[in-house]
Amino acid sequence: MIRVIRPAAPPAVLTVEGVSKSQEHCAAYIKGVREFQFDSAIYGHVTVKQSLVAMHHGKCCYCESKVRHTGPGTIDHYRPKAASLQQAGASFTRPGYYWLAYDWQNLLFECAACNQTHKRNFFPLRDANQRALSHLHSLEKEEPILLDPSNPRDNPSDFILFRDEYAFALEGNLRGQTTIDILALNRPALVEQRREKLRTLHALQKILRLMSQTQEAVDAQQCLEDAVLDMAEFAAMARAALT
Repeated sequence: MIRVIRPAAPPAVLTVEGVSKSQEHCAAYIKGVREFQFDSAIYGHVTVKQSLVAMHHGKCCYCESKVRHTGPGTIDHYRPKAASLQQAGASFTRPGYYWLAYDWQNLLFECAACNQTHKRNFFPLRDANQRALSHLHSLEKEEPILLDPSNPRDNPSDFILFRDEYAFALEGNLRGQTTIDILALNRPALVEQRREKLRTLHALQKILRLMSQTQEAVDAQQCLEDAVLDMAEFAAMARAALT
């Protein structure tokens, strides 16, 4: 996971249709409605998807897998829109963050595995009693445990590092470990993909050592430099391995 920079200006569909729909939800809540129908044509609009894909360099915001060659990827709500879950085995808290369903700051791009299989409705807080239960409550009292890679205060490298192909929480911090656990960032299939990438990086380093001053070494150096760019798959692991 790496820090991603969110464009300040949201797609127009969110500022027009999204704002209007959010106002409808808030008005309905005041009237006693507690279950909402969300319009995926708004938060999932092609312009929103395109902006999120570009923002995340075509990678899942959590596991950093390139996903567009195998599927469209999914749009996730950092704060779940319909219901939230503090921990496994707990009851759902309803309603969810319905007023943020079309909020640009609440949308992320993920692979299907991270979103639908692992994260789902999980949104643990340090103090669940401080959870905002409606648009009438302040989010400022919340202390989310799950990292948000688009939040400047949640720079992933301050919480999660790598030992070879395995992610670990820096000094065992709660937020890093909980994020690793919820997203299953050390799931076997993902670890295997990172292991293959690491083997390639090590092979390139060997070429540099044995074939210095050759075109092969120049090419290897360029590949190593490319591996740590934001757009590179598993950039966080590559940075740990090469620095």
